[in-house]
Amino acid sequence: MKIFNASFLQCLLVTAALFTSPFEIRAANSTTGPGQSGTSSWPRERYQDGNRLIIYQPQVDDWKNFQDLSWRMAISLTPKSGKTVVGVVEMKGTTSIDNVAKLVVISNPQITGTYFPSLDKATADKMEQIFKSFVPATLQISLYNLIASTPKKEPPAGVQLNNDPPKIYVGYRPSILLSVNGEPVLSAVPNTNLKFVANTEWPLFVDEGSSTYYLAVGQQWLTANKLEGQWSATKKLPPEMSKVPQDKQWSALKKTYPATSKRKGCNSGHFLQ
Repeated sequence: MKIFNASFLQCLLVTAALFTSPFEIRAANSTTGPGQSGTSSWPRERYQDGNRLIIYQPQVDDWKNFQDLSWRMAISLTPKSGKTVVGVVEMKGTTSIDNVAKLVVISNPQITGTYFPSLDKATADKMEQIFKSFVPATLQISLYNLIASTPKKEPPAGVQLNNDPPKIYVGYRPSILLSVNGEPVLSAVPNTNLKFVANTEWPLFVDEGSSTYYLAVGQQWLTANKLEGQWSATKKLPPEMSKVPQDKQWSALKKTYPATSKRKGCNSGHFLQ
């Protein structure tokens, strides 16, 4: 059983009174009494058999599949020859929509809970029975007002993106950017003890015996002991490098072996100048 303390109930009454989107409920064939009006203002006042009921603006909890409606409302109930008590009533009902009149009809409204924090159980049960006498067989609600009062679903969680800026390389001489997609993936060169780096677009080879990288750039070769290390031009290649152009995949390298360029170059990282 839910417990409502006095401060929560007082807050609920204030919230209901100030809520700006009217949740207009009309009881079919209901009778009006002193203080009643045909407007959509809140709170509403009802009289029946000497009992006085004040209904504060209802709050929708859920409208499942636009059929099963549940809501709650704060009330003030004064029984005949009795003291006024305040409480909260929870209700549910089955809805049908009249799209022409823009109304929602609630059939079979049922009370799912009543809460009178200041009363003992026996007195609270009596107040519930008095309230039930006010509940009609059918209720009507403005379609627009019901939609405006229905809680909005939480949006799906956003996708976490990596917005870290990329590394920026600056060069003041003709340069190349040796791009390797992650850690080097090595694949064997047939009939040699050499391997090539498969996850780059450059002709990049490794002599695992000496842990040396060789890179063909234009008409020359560059070499380094590690990808991030200092690169320099070289004419000295491993003997088995002469077998590389014999493979159809590397036939374009025939004109670069042996290297004839005397150009020197160096840099740090994969940015070659």
